[in-house]
Amino acid sequence: MKNVLKSLINLQEIDRQLFEIEEKKGSLPEQVEKLESQAAIVKSELEDTRSSLDENQKELITIKGTLMDAAEKVKKYQDQLYLVTTNREYDALTNEIETVKSGMVEMEERQLVLETEIEELESTAASSEEQSTAFIEQLEANRDELKEKSDLTDANQIELETQRSKLVKNISQRYLRKYERILKARRRAVVAIDRSACIGCHKQLSPQVVYEIQQMDTFIECENCGRILVYIPKDED
Repeated sequence: MKNVLKSLINLQEIDRQLFEIEEKKGSLPEQVEKLESQAAIVKSELEDTRSSLDENQKELITIKGTLMDAAEKVKKYQDQLYLVTTNREYDALTNEIETVKSGMVEMEERQLVLETEIEELESTAASSEEQSTAFIEQLEANRDELKEKSDLTDANQIELETQRSKLVKNISQRYLRKYERILKARRRAVVAIDRSACIGCHKQLSPQVVYEIQQMDTFIECENCGRILVYIPKDED
């Protein structure tokens, strides 16, 4: 049992260092992931806006060309009015002119709508570009910070995880499962005793329990917090 408890003490120390490494990284990984998601959404919205803007601009060019053609056609028909010799021809030309002018009114209304939409889309695109630039700048800054912190800790983290993998192979699954369960709930699963108390929750222990813990021959859990209790001489703290 002594070997099991010593292995759990060593395992706790490795996990403590791994926790510290994660704390140094802080929330940066989550921030980077969130910014990447937001940047992707803004990029998608910007692409949609640019696509709509491009379609409207193309339609506006087409309408302006059609209006110019229609205006020339009206002028042509109006010039022909002076050349007709019968009322029937006059009426036919007049009807053509009215038909063309009616179509021009519809196109001019559509032109106004497009010009308004284009103005709004250009404003939206400009705002999205600014937002996208801001996201990218913040994202790059966070990535650089995360890389800097990762570069300092990754090698140590890999070494600790390697040590951990080797260590857990020598611990009985029965005790390892208990350790993992407590670690998940308490973050620290193995604690020493100090002045006859569990240093995890400061629960006072009976002299008999303290004696048994000091012998390191029995797997003992704190009745109050559930942590695994061990004895670590002061010079080993």
